[in-house]
Amino acid sequence: MKTIKSIFCIIVLAVLALTSCNNDESAYLSNRKFVRIDQSSVSLTVGERYKVTASADTLEGDSYKLTWSVLDTKVATVENTDDNAGIITAVAAGKTVIKVETIDKRLMYFADLTVTGGEHAVKILTIGTGMADDATSSYLQDIAKSEGKSLIISNLFTEGASLKDHMNNITGGQSVYQYNRIGVDGSVNTQNSQSLKSVVKSENWDYISFEESLPLSGKLDGFQTFLPRIVQYVKGLATNPDVKYIIHQPWAYAQNSTENAFSDYDRDQIKMFNAIVDATWKAKELAAIDIVVPSGTSIQNGRTSYIGEGMLRDDSYLNMNVGRFITACTWAEALFGIDVTAISYKSDNLSNFDTRLAKEAAHTAVLNPKLVTELVDYKEKGPNEFILDCPIYVDFGPVFSGAPFNNYKYPTDPTIENMKDEKGNSTAFQLGVQGKFTGTLDRGLTNSLGLPTTASQDMFFCDGISIPESSFKMSYLTKDRKYTFIFYGNINDNNTETEYEVIGKTSGSARLVNDYNANRVAIVPNIVPADDGSIIIKLRPGPNNTQWAKFFGVNVMIIIPENYQFPGL
Repeated sequence: MKTIKSIFCIIVLAVLALTSCNNDESAYLSNRKFVRIDQSSVSLTVGERYKVTASADTLEGDSYKLTWSVLDTKVATVENTDDNAGIITAVAAGKTVIKVETIDKRLMYFADLTVTGGEHAVKILTIGTGMADDATSSYLQDIAKSEGKSLIISNLFTEGASLKDHMNNITGGQSVYQYNRIGVDGSVNTQNSQSLKSVVKSENWDYISFEESLPLSGKLDGFQTFLPRIVQYVKGLATNPDVKYIIHQPWAYAQNSTENAFSDYDRDQIKMFNAIVDATWKAKELAAIDIVVPSGTSIQNGRTSYIGEGMLRDDSYLNMNVGRFITACTWAEALFGIDVTAISYKSDNLSNFDTRLAKEAAHTAVLNPKLVTELVDYKEKGPNEFILDCPIYVDFGPVFSGAPFNNYKYPTDPTIENMKDEKGNSTAFQLGVQGKFTGTLDRGLTNSLGLPTTASQDMFFCDGISIPESSFKMSYLTKDRKYTFIFYGNINDNNTETEYEVIGKTSGSARLVNDYNANRVAIVPNIVPADDGSIIIKLRPGPNNTQWAKFFGVNVMIIIPENYQFPGL
């Protein structure tokens, strides 16, 4: 503000001089007449454009004709518009001052302008019901970064809000929104109780997206009645004269959804999909929208693959891995014209096969957004191409162990879908409970094997009298490879032997005395997975288990690839 203060001092001296010479030509100093720039300061990157506006007094303000200028035209230029606004174009890095004044030069105001060099971060704002947040928050930024683009992704929503709700929030000035902003560096800032107006005005958005609530997304009424009004309101607030407006097309409910609103579409997923597509594209014309992001089509394409209804994690929201990756690819291609099937980026949480599937689902959706494309090459799950070259560690029980452990907290938890190896690589191997356990034990026991205490102090266990056998299933292992399994179990009692049987195309077993076990392990070597890439691991009381309840269990499992020399083996 130092620049502006200096200019104000000059103005005051000039006004005093004018006053002493001729009162008839003095500048208006009364607070009753004024013009003020709405933005106290503006920061832009080179090449960015920005709409500056001014407020005037209520006495004669409506009649003022305003002109805009920039002190240093080497830093920025300004274009005057018919509606008394100014369009700033950042030309070169530096600092200068924006000036607005009435055409008679009696009223004027100033604001600082800072222009920085470097890459412009593309700024995306979604306004909606939370589905766009689901679609963009996980992978979009990384995809764009791999193609040399920096993104700021901001999602403004209230859970389940309809377009009617947004319109009511606008007219009522309600501050009811959750605002999630992902910075260029990936940092996430979440703020509650935000207003739509304040967020739209807070940044120079390149894209602003709208969506209808899922139950109403296949009905035209809300789009027809409210969307044009909402878009017009937002256009009045937006500072970027080149901003593009988007409709985010959501996906249909899961086919087995129990949501009441699904009955509006006769509980028919394809009927709902077609209704959403029809309403979305009609709404695009009604509200003069620039872009449709067909996330719903990409998810429906994905549903034609072997994954099917696994595209969602529940009735409405996306699978955290493949579902979110598909929609992120869809946004990237729809906004930036990136052919995602041609990019090298892949998610660490997906196999190579599923990565290709996701990219194909997104790419074909952007090419044919109104039609479902059958993913004929992905009807069956492809082989896992990952080659394990270091151990995988699994800690069973509620006490968390840090890397490199995969943590399986409770026997009732869902399958670990993508196990990480010692180096942090995603293997796509899966591990899930098949035969139930009694529960978990946490007895604070230690070990001398070099395992963290967090791993030895808790376990999955069974009362062998009530549950004589428990089991895990590993899936999607690389076929025709050999794996060695190491088991560690520690129970603070006597006579608690556990037998571990590992079954694939080949099989083997080993027994372990678990009694106050600080340093013993059971090893089952050289197991080849079944033809479908699966291995079954069975646990039961060993023949020497005479403990009163026949307790058995496991604290830690280590999986070793063939030809790997594990210390101590």
